[in-house]
Amino acid sequence: LTGIIEYKTFAEGTKSESSRPFLCFENGTQILLYKKGDNPFENNGFTEFDGKKVTVKGELVNGVFEVISVGESD
Repeated sequence: LTGIIEYKTFAEGTKSESSRPFLCFENGTQILLYKKGDNPFENNGFTEFDGKKVTVKGELVNGVFEVISVGESD
C-alpha cells in the first residue's frame, strides 16, 4: 500500500487515547498501522516517516495493517 503516514489521535476521550500512525490515501481513506515487533503504545517504528509518502508491505489483521516493511516512495 502507498500513502502518507500521519500521526493522529486514536480513541479520543478514552483510557486508550494516544497518538497513533495512520496511512492516509489521496481519496481520504485512512488505515491504522502497527509495525510488527514495535510497542503498540509508543509506535516509534514510524516516527521517521511522519508526513512522508511511503510504501508499506504487510497484512490486514482485525482492522489494523500490520507492517512488515516500510520505505519512502516517490
